[in-house]
Amino acid sequence: MRVGVVGFGNMGSAFAEGVSRKVGRENVITFDIDPARRDLALGRGFPVASDLKFLTEESQILIVAVKPKDLKAVFDTIKEGIGDRVVISVAAGVDIRTLKELSGTDRVVRLMPNINALVGRAVIAISFGEGVSEEEKDKLSDLLSACGKLYPLSEDLFDVFTAIAGSGPAFVMSFIEALALSGVLEGIPYERSLDIALETVAGTVELLKEKGGNPSEWVVRVTSPGGTTIEGLKVLEEKGFKGIVMECVRRTSEKARKLRG
Repeated sequence: MRVGVVGFGNMGSAFAEGVSRKVGRENVITFDIDPARRDLALGRGFPVASDLKFLTEESQILIVAVKPKDLKAVFDTIKEGIGDRVVISVAAGVDIRTLKELSGTDRVVRLMPNINALVGRAVIAISFGEGVSEEEKDKLSDLLSACGKLYPLSEDLFDVFTAIAGSGPAFVMSFIEALALSGVLEGIPYERSLDIALETVAGTVELLKEKGGNPSEWVVRVTSPGGTTIEGLKVLEEKGFKGIVMECVRRTSEKARKLRG
């Protein structure tokens, strides 16, 4: 199986790295209009196509990792050569109907990954066009699982997924930054405080994933009557912490719908 990756920016390079763990670097062909990115791909051991048409001819699967505004130009170039190839798009906000119109095929897959793809831990929404068979869905899911965790979703849920997973890393980073600065306020040097905050968050996630249960159950287990934790939780409740997060996600999802038109 040979995979062609169009665009070698953050997402394109992340997906190239991911799928190469399944098919080998020699079977991941890349292309980018930027010479510096082509050199970067070569430096990482990926073949670089001379042009988009050659990449299409040599690939069974195409991963198109360009900005939404550039999709039409890409598909105008390769449309005639797509044939029965599967086309995978990571372009934000571009639905399957539009992908079918641009590419001329119903063998399309829409992905919504997040920035954690850069470390092989993406959270990825996935939806398939009707031209992709069940057997192919399984094979493609196995291939893409090397890039992160896949969540099959209907397209009407992509906006809220974007708010939780796409924008979520920024929200989590903001919380981590707040924890770190809180340590600084109380006298811990920033770098040490940041490391403490990171390990606290990472360990808490691992605890919840490994031991299971509802987060609220663990809150109760951590909180002693009349202790320090309940004092802090009281402040979060008074300030409406959960409501703020829920409104944050709601408005982010709403904005995603507006941008999609």
